[in-house]
Amino acid sequence: MLYKSNSGFNSTKMLSFKTSFEAYYPSLCFFANRIINNEEAAADITEDVFIKLWEKKPNFSKYKNIKAILYIAVKNACLNYIQQQKRNTAKQHAFAYFAQYESEDFILNEIVRAEVLREVYAALQQLPPEQRRVMHLLFKEGLDSKQVAEELNISIHTVKKHKLNGIKALKKKLGVSGLVVIAVLAHL
Repeated sequence: MLYKSNSGFNSTKMLSFKTSFEAYYPSLCFFANRIINNEEAAADITEDVFIKLWEKKPNFSKYKNIKAILYIAVKNACLNYIQQQKRNTAKQHAFAYFAQYESEDFILNEIVRAEVLREVYAALQQLPPEQRRVMHLLFKEGLDSKQVAEELNISIHTVKKHKLNGIKALKKKLGVSGLVVIAVLAHL
């Protein structure tokens, strides 16, 4: 229980803590719930804030702005809760994605995809520097021809020429059609 005796607290400090808890707990729970939209978690967060203050053994009667301290502590705890929920959700999505496709076919397809990308990347590294820079900016950075021209301070015609020559060289090195090369490059 939150009010049990603690050797570092005298009865005045305990009464002050109890008074603060009773006065602010309901409104802090409401406040926390408005931030995180989860009543149970809001109650837990608010209780945790009081427990942490209890463990620090403060004299609540000395605080002029105990209300402000409590609201700030609850707000910060709610923001931490939200960040943790985001991390948990991302992990759950990643796990669900992997579990959904855990089949051997999926794993083999991902290995093949990784190897194809490795080969394409190796072939890209063998292109002349100008073509390699253009291909990198177009496909890896996702820039359009005009942006690449501005970035490299060359004409759009030159960008298109390097792109065409780069795709031709990749087709020749990889032995695949231009459409396959473009599709693979789009996933780099």
